[in-house]
Amino acid sequence: MQRIRFILTLTCVAFFLASPVRSVTFEGECTATQEEWEKAFKEWDSARQVWHEPKQAPNKMPFPDSYRDWNLFSISYREDTQTLHAIMGNDVAMLAARNKYFPPWPEGTILVKVAWRQRRLPEWPEAWVPADLLAIGMMYKNKEQYADTLGWGFSIWKKEKRKLPENFGATVQECVACHAPLEKKDYVFTMPAILP
Repeated sequence: MQRIRFILTLTCVAFFLASPVRSVTFEGECTATQEEWEKAFKEWDSARQVWHEPKQAPNKMPFPDSYRDWNLFSISYREDTQTLHAIMGNDVAMLAARNKYFPPWPEGTILVKVAWRQRRLPEWPEAWVPADLLAIGMMYKNKEQYADTLGWGFSIWKKEKRKLPENFGATVQECVACHAPLEKKDYVFTMPAILP
């Protein structure tokens, strides 16, 4: 719980950072009111006991439920979609980040980006904080398995119910097209945040 609070606190300052990723778009207004957030939170809270494991993505990427226990890798804010993001890394990613073993990222690296609509904090209107969940995106480094997608597996699960996009293949190709120019950075936009 402390880690989640820490991540949410860091996300409040995310407007200082920008993520250039353009492939994922969100439907509707990305700024939530307090009432919209309360409604989304109640729906999430009442449904979380009945969630079932999401099916494996068509490209054989399972949803990594353990990501909630991973370390914070970075945070970002997208001006174009007005969304807040927390990026977590598995042990492989965090070891590489701490020891500057990138690029290229080692095999087995998994980065998870959680995207929320933003909302103003009622007690502090200058602060933007996460509202309802929009999507959970994932990149998994496996050059052999994902040779046709830059050596990375890409997937995205939408909303709290973690639904896969209807046209999953097209979504993955959008991810590939967006990340392809970053060959020198091993196709990863986000760099690790400086954490003392």
